[in-house]
Amino acid sequence: MIDSYDQATGIVTLTNPVSFYHWGNSVSTEDTHSGVDMRGEVILLTRNVRVVGNDTDSWGGQILVTDNLEVSGVQRSGQLLIDNVEVFNCSQRNTFKSAIRFENQNLKWQSITNSVVHGSIGWGISA
Repeated sequence: MIDSYDQATGIVTLTNPVSFYHWGNSVSTEDTHSGVDMRGEVILLTRNVRVVGNDTDSWGGQILVTDNLEVSGVQRSGQLLIDNVEVFNCSQRNTFKSAIRFENQNLKWQSITNSVVHGSIGWGISA
């Protein structure tokens, strides 16, 4: 449960520690990953959510769910459970980089309900 949230810094204080592994870098990974910012966030909201991509060089944004085997041998599994979410202006033109993309993802089940993906210039959802 969230104890506090600082809008200026984005720091969330929890009442209990998280139960599962969550990865998210506090700064952009753009310089170390050939211009790709690979930060991630995990959040639980109790209201409708709208994910809006920027229109930069025909690239709006992407929700990527993937399983990953780290160099240490630890297996990480991605999972997406969304309900009442609007995904607008995401994906990339003339590629298979859809607004919501499942890549090498086999270990957990997924759920997309009561949601809409629209306004994209490429695929909406791909697996």
